[in-house]
Amino acid sequence: MKPTQRAKLLTIINNPRVQSLIYSRFIDYHQWSLVSFVKEQAGKIKPGDSVLDAGAGELRYKRYFDHCKYTSNDFCVGDDEWYFSAIDIKSTIYDIPVEKESFDHILCTQVLEHLEFPELAFKEFDRILKPGGTLIVTVPLGQGEHQTPHDYYRYTKYALRSLGARNHLALVDIRPQGGIFINIQFITWQAIDMFIPFKKHVAVRYTTYILLMPVKLASGLIFSFLDIFDREKAYTNNYNCVYKKI
Repeated sequence: MKPTQRAKLLTIINNPRVQSLIYSRFIDYHQWSLVSFVKEQAGKIKPGDSVLDAGAGELRYKRYFDHCKYTSNDFCVGDDEWYFSAIDIKSTIYDIPVEKESFDHILCTQVLEHLEFPELAFKEFDRILKPGGTLIVTVPLGQGEHQTPHDYYRYTKYALRSLGARNHLALVDIRPQGGIFINIQFITWQAIDMFIPFKKHVAVRYTTYILLMPVKLASGLIFSFLDIFDREKAYTNNYNCVYKKI
């Protein structure tokens, strides 16, 4: 897909009305949880605070930080179709060319699994985050390999707490993204996606997605109900985390 076509598609997908439909709780729980969590955390940030979106990709969360001094960073290696031209700081996450204690907050969503050396990333977060600042992280536990070969780790809540503690970042909030039944739903639709023909053709892909929406909605209602009975959430798909620099 040409960059201009990709940019137009992103404009459509990032429209709030479109997102409220395709990323609703019962149609795509995973994306709904990510967006809801980021929106919630963005709403807690004071106007004018500085925010670094580390591993920002295609800036899907930028609009939630319009009240902040938002800066994006990425190494610009991801899906082949991704559009990186709007990134502010193009660098490795291990060595971001900014001064010490430059940011009040750091956002890092679905990035840690793609880092060969996550410890170095946390050391850099500690360096560039102001005292008392927050690090907002989302990271998978129960997902398959993706963006290969740049896919290295999956994280338990114990690993996430330890990783922060070793780098002056206290884990003050961690939430599982559903439990085993939500994860079963996610894996089921990943399996169905394998059989969709001509997936690389954008029109075909999204037309198929729209046609399958009623089925996804029905399955989402069923699995969300079943997930109520999973109290431990030990087989969660993803963790949403907030750290505070100490």
